Amino acid sequence: MWHLKNILKECNRGNDWCIISNRQKGINVALTEIWPEVGRRYCCKHLAKNWKAAFPGPLMHSLFWLACSATSTFTFKKAMDRMQKINPLALVWLSKLGDQESWTRHKFDPKICTDENKTNFVESFNATLGVDRNRPVLTLLEGTVYFSCVSIFFCYKPNLFS
Repeated sequence: MWHLKNILKECNRGNDWCIISNRQKGINVALTEIWPEVGRRYCCKHLAKNWKAAFPGPLMHSLFWLACSATSTFTFKKAMDRMQKINPLALVWLSKLGDQESWTRHKFDPKICTDENKTNFVESFNATLGVDRNRPVLTLLEGTVYFSCVSIFFCYKPNLFS
């Protein structure tokens, strides 16, 4: 975490960054200790997995995403009111997440110029690492470069073998 903080501070944006995590306790503890000023959000895809276990069904799932993606207080309140009518325990579950700034768009800090509430990029990157993920750093980098080169090659040369 210390290295990440120092690398990001070199970009001359100060503390106007946002770390999106899946609510692992270690990440929050490290951020609080090392970089308390940075913005924090929770990955709503990870929250949705836990939500589906507690509140199954397509209606509750769509209401969860409506609340997470709401860009106005009005839309957020409508979603929350519908949840309240269907299952009041849903609001209790959401209140245990902490501040709404960490999971619903209408409360996001405007200084952080993104309204993203998912870690799709990180998950895509981790998926491309595959077996290289457990290897030493240099081998990991070589595998990433190889994957990138192969991807670029096939993007620009699709009819090479036909």
